[in-house]
Amino acid sequence: MVPSHPDVLVIRNNTQLNMGTFSLGAGGANPRRPVTAQIVVAYPGSADSTTHLLRLGETFPIGADYWYFAGAHFENAGRWRVTVRRLGPGEVPPVVDESTAVTGWRPAQLQPFGQLDEARLQALEQALGRELTGDYRDWLAETNGVQPMEPQWVPGAPFTLFPGRPLLGVHPEYPAYDLLTAEREWRVGKLSTDFLVIAVPMEGLLLLRLTDPHPGTVGFLPNDLLAGPGTPEVVAWRERQVVTTGLGWSFGDFLGRLTPLDAPTA
Repeated sequence: MVPSHPDVLVIRNNTQLNMGTFSLGAGGANPRRPVTAQIVVAYPGSADSTTHLLRLGETFPIGADYWYFAGAHFENAGRWRVTVRRLGPGEVPPVVDESTAVTGWRPAQLQPFGQLDEARLQALEQALGRELTGDYRDWLAETNGVQPMEPQWVPGAPFTLFPGRPLLGVHPEYPAYDLLTAEREWRVGKLSTDFLVIAVPMEGLLLLRLTDPHPGTVGFLPNDLLAGPGTPEVVAWRERQVVTTGLGWSFGDFLGRLTPLDAPTA
């Protein structure tokens, strides 16, 4: 991490860096190439502020000085920090190498299968016998599931998504990609209707919880826990083994943690 000092400032997401005569905030950072950041400059005691959408190496003024967007580090889509540097008098901003100036998490390369209109979404919910959660339902409408372009994972999680093991959609003609097929083959007799199977990686099941206490959270159940009867006692025990730690507090947060398997995670 680059430390903050008068000529190099590190701004974390959802924080404001107060430097006395001015303050800085980062309204957003986009890790997709070309990497951009939205820098907000404000002045204490004034209602004035300026917002700058910058690519790496681009400059912006603070008072009589000029600064430039020097780098970024991403822990995931929701946790990141950006670095800005002050230019000396007459100094020209350097060419910033994106391959070294941007570190950490890299966004997953996911190819949507298409879209689902409201009628098809309602037909899916009727066939499942239960409603889908908000952000997952919206995502499914926009994508009809997604296919990884290369192996993807959530760092530290015990599963990998491959092009042939996608996040499922409505594809009755392709059973391996189909939510209703996964419902029949993997959920029924193994889990209650509190859960929806949203992917079938080789290591087990990727699940979305549909009910309280934490609707919309993503969990994982390994293959070796799927054997056995579907009695209420076994189902309840199996559901207590679903791993949610580190997978995200919502479906959107889960998507924001997915990254290529070979991406650096530090």
